[in-house]
Formats: sequence, structure tokens, C-alpha cells
Amino acid sequence: MTSIVCPLCPLHCDDVGIDEQGGLEANGCPIAAAAPPEKNRPPCRGEILIASDAAKPLRVVTTGVDLTTARQLARWQAAGRIDLTFESDPSIEALLQAASRDGIVSATLADAATHADLVWLLGRADQAWPRLAEKLRLGGNGADETKSQRFERCTADDLSRFAAAIESGAGSSSPATGELADHTDTWTSSEYAAVLVGPGAFADGEESLCATMLARLVRQRNTKFRCVLLTLDAAATLRSVCLWTNNTSPSATTEGDQSVGFDIRIGSPLGRDSRAASVQIGGIDPGAEFAAAYRACSVAGLHRPGMVIRGDGSVSLPLAAPVEADLPSSAELLNEILSDGF
Repeated sequence: MTSIVCPLCPLHCDDVGIDEQGGLEANGCPIAAAAPPEKNRPPCRGEILIASDAAKPLRVVTTGVDLTTARQLARWQAAGRIDLTFESDPSIEALLQAASRDGIVSATLADAATHADLVWLLGRADQAWPRLAEKLRLGGNGADETKSQRFERCTADDLSRFAAAIESGAGSSSPATGELADHTDTWTSSEYAAVLVGPGAFADGEESLCATMLARLVRQRNTKFRCVLLTLDAAATLRSVCLWTNNTSPSATTEGDQSVGFDIRIGSPLGRDSRAASVQIGGIDPGAEFAAAYRACSVAGLHRPGMVIRGDGSVSLPLAAPVEADLPSSAELLNEILSDGF
């Protein structure tokens, strides 16, 4: 079995096995297990009908693409041929916006795995990135095991109470309570704490405020001890290329946002509440409810070579092409649609 860099989630594990039929195996990872082998790839269906005005740019949405596709999308965006949007989790997007606005103290997953003595996972980090705990070396039985704590979701009040508990002093008789505040002793006793924000980490409607408050708490902790804040961005490659090329980042939408419609979706929807598109290119066919037409395409890292930036922004990884497939790329299919006058 050949080992490859997995293209299916922003962890981009470099030890994923692939068999002769294109099936993936990654230490029980459900994302790899759910990827259909080459012989079971979904068939194309539906007629491509786009109702947008031909004089307006096509509305394109994606959760993330490889480097080659990102460059082409950035060029079309700059030329006004497409209106590009990221689909991202609100909590992750809020943290990225806080980072671009105020800056954050961050680190790579490898650095946190090597040096952190405390890891906090906020939101659905384990579900979104099933091998995250493995990569952070959590859950071992050794004497030097990294302490880890998981919090389903935090609110602005939770963070406020946590800040009050820190201000009062760990182990004091502070009246501050709450899931975070109850772990003040663990926080203040750490030499290197890593906080990883996953999908759904912050309460609905409070994402921006929570991200800002959390970033400030991490910066405050860094006055005496090492503390970092990180996440995994599925659109890291595309976001970086757009900034390099156009000095601007495309707009972002969230899974439940129904205010904007899309003509083309590249890759699978973020979730069941994602807005439908007229055509989906690549990914798993979501059915007619989410896309009136579906076109299969090649995947960088499976059917064609490419490159991608890991979700923590730490490294660019080469993607191999271990499976032979006579499939066009998503950029080629989108170019055909653009050439047809849409």
C-alpha cells in the first residue's frame, strides 16, 4: 500500500495509505474511509443551467482547493469573471478575522505537539479532524502525557468569567464559575498552553466577540508563559493565493447563511445547511436538493499532482497522483462553463 499526503481535510496527514482501487486507509479516520474508491466515484448528472445574468460574474463558492486551482480562481476573480466566496465555519472565520485585525500568538501543530503541556480543544475539533488528537499526541499513557481538556462551546460570558477567575488568582475563593473558569488552576499552572479552535467553538452570534476575547486572554498569558492560539483553515491555500495575487481575500459565508445564492460549488458543501448551488463540481454528489447538476472531477493528491498549504499555515505539501483517472480538473470544467457564455 502506497503512502500519500491526504487531500481530504486541512490536517493533510502524510501517512495515509492508498490501495490499487483508490481506497484510503488512515488509522481508522472516518473521512478517509468515506472517500469512495475510483471504481465507485459518483456519476455526472443533470444539465448545467445557470440563471445568472451573463453580464455578471459567476458566483462561485468553495471550502478550499489546491494551489493550481487557487491560482486560476484568483485570476478569474481579479478579471471579474467570477465572484468567489469561501464557505467556512463561523467560529473559525471569526478567529481568522481576529488574527488579521489584531494579531494572535500562534504556532504550528508540530510545535504544540512537541512542547505544549496543556491543550484545550474548543468546539467540534475531534469530529471535524478525526486524527487531530493523534497528531497532537494526546491520550497516551506515559508519565509525560500532555494534559488535554475539551469544551463543547463557549460564550462571551464563559470567557468573561474565566478572565475574572484568572484575575482573582488560581485557587482563590473567587465567585467566578463556569466550564472554563472551573479549569483556572490547570491554565495558570501550565508552562505552554495551546488552545485549538474547532467548528462550533463559540456561541451563535457571539463568534467575533468570543474570538477577540480569547485572543486577548492568550496574549495576556504570554507575558509570563508560552500560550498559543491556533485552528485549521480548509481554505488556507486559496486564502493565501488570493492575498498574494490580488491583495484581497474573498468574502466568506457560513453553513447556515441562506442570504446568498451560488451558481457553482467546487467540492462538497460544508454541511447539511449549506446553500444550494446550480452546479457542483467535484466532491461527493450531495443530491438534487443541493445541486441541480453534478460533474465529477479529478482530485489533486489522488488523480493529479499538486500542492497545498496545511490548515495551520505551517508548510506547503506536495500532492501525488497515485490513481489513474480520465477526469478533468475543476478549473477545466469551470473554464468550459465560462466559455459557454455564462
